[in-house]
Order: sequence, then C-alpha cells, then structure tokens
Amino acid sequence: MTDNRTKRWVSLIAVIAVAVMIFLFSAQEGDDSAMLSEGVTEWLLTMLVPGYADFTVAQKLAYLERVGFAVRKIAHFSEFALLAVTLSVHLHYRMRGCRRIALTAWVIATLYAGTDELHQMFVGGRGPAVRDVAIDSAGALTGAFVGVGMILLWHRVKRDKKGLSQNA
Repeated sequence: MTDNRTKRWVSLIAVIAVAVMIFLFSAQEGDDSAMLSEGVTEWLLTMLVPGYADFTVAQKLAYLERVGFAVRKIAHFSEFALLAVTLSVHLHYRMRGCRRIALTAWVIATLYAGTDELHQMFVGGRGPAVRDVAIDSAGALTGAFVGVGMILLWHRVKRDKKGLSQNA
C-alpha cells in the first residue's frame, strides 16, 4: 500500500513539474522567448545541417527563419505530450480503464493549453493563439496514447516477470 502511495505522489510531482515548466516558458517575455527559440534552432541546425557553421550570415538567417517556426511548434507539441504522459501515469493510480485514463489526460492537458494561452495575454510581447492550443492538444493526445501504452507495457512486463518466477 505504501508503495502505491509513493508512486502516486511521485507521479503527481512529475505532473506538477511539467506544468510549472510550461508555465515558466510561457511567462518569458516575447524577446526572451524568441532568443531561446533561436538559440535552440541554431544549435539544431549546427548539429543537423552539414557545413552550417560555414554559411554566411544571410544564409544562416534564412535557415533560422525557415526552420524556427517549426522548432517552436514542435516544442509546443512536445511540452504538452510530456504533460499528458505524466498525467496518464498519475491517473493510472487513480482510475481504471485505458480509454478513460487517456481521455482524462488529454482533456486536462488541453484545458491547461487553453489557460496557458490566456496566461500569455499578460506577458509582454506575447499573445494567445488558437493554433497553439490545437498544436498543444495534438501533442496532449499523442502523449495520452504514449502514456497509456507505457502503462500497458509496464503491466505486461510485470505479469511476464511474475509468470517466470512462478514457473522457476
């Protein structure tokens, strides 16, 4: 019993940590957020595009402009996928049924995405975007499925392990 209580608390702390991370990213002023995104994009381009370091400033700016938007949207998607994964794991200790867990994780993460966009109304240089809520929701849906998949896999491994030890 204590083991499950500990797992519930640890999974709740993981949910809260991801939600706080999302909140802090959204609390960044527009210029700071843009600088962070550009830095991540520049790092990715350096790692993935051969010869990027030797490009002219104009070539680098063109790449940054082209790829930067995608990197920002992938970040949105990923943040909310991670939130839904942690929610799914936490909800697994609270309720039964994979569909119910996935649906609940997706709804909670999507609602958080909506509040995240509203929060950005009060941050300098930022604003709400319905498109971002849609991207976040798609990430949350993916994360909910991944989370439930992890739970099912965990139970299968646990069951197989138990079966092996009984046969030995």
